[in-house]
Amino acid sequence: MTTLANPTPVDTATAARPALRPVLRFTAVALPLGWVMLTAPIVFGLPAEPFVLATTILGLFLPAVLITAREQGRGAVWTLLRQSVIPHRPLWWVAASAVVLPAAVWLAGVALDGAQPLSAAILGGFAFQFLSSAIIINFWEELAWTGFVQRRLTARWGLIGGGTATASLFALIHVPLAIAGAHDAGDVFIGLAKLITTGIGLRLLIGAVDRWSAGSLLAVALLHAGFNASSDLIEPGHDVIRLALTVVLGAAAALVVTVRTHSSRTH
Repeated sequence: MTTLANPTPVDTATAARPALRPVLRFTAVALPLGWVMLTAPIVFGLPAEPFVLATTILGLFLPAVLITAREQGRGAVWTLLRQSVIPHRPLWWVAASAVVLPAAVWLAGVALDGAQPLSAAILGGFAFQFLSSAIIINFWEELAWTGFVQRRLTARWGLIGGGTATASLFALIHVPLAIAGAHDAGDVFIGLAKLITTGIGLRLLIGAVDRWSAGSLLAVALLHAGFNASSDLIEPGHDVIRLALTVVLGAAAALVVTVRTHSSRTH
């Protein structure tokens, strides 16, 4: 049985180090299934979206729920589900998680002459992408990545160690999508480098928001949806703005958490 009795953010200074076995079991299912499902549309020339959804449900959500039920009981599963759909207090965290990253990406794009004009068509496309990403993918995905994996790894190794480890798994399962369309080894290297560095930044930012919002998986899912949809706010060819800003914000959030944790331990 895992020592993590309650799947919520914990103070790593006082919490017992949770067992890694549940995460290893999850990984043993998620990675092989994800690779097969995400490689299939590339090999057979099919639309990727149904396979991404299947990977999310079958490879991430279901293993997380089933392992949680086995290790901690059905009550822990219901806790994760409630955190995914019910806003926590303070409620402003939900709104902030949804809009801060897209707003920051667009403003950085304006400063660097890479932003889309905020026309009705652009805003409508952004809203559609945001809502569809959140409802179809991110609610279920973040129950697994944040609620099941990252909280356990953070409780064991801290925000930076847990976020980096989670980003590594996150990057591994997305490898087929990252290298799709690559023409040579250089393209593969660039695709993997973007995936890993951006993944670390995003997971650090998500880990900080999970802590600050008192364990709101809803806020985390909206943050991830905002990251995905904010690509619509940047001119084609300038997406590096979104990726770099995510890394910077993730590093800044991790620094704030680390400083506050150190300060609380010394007082």
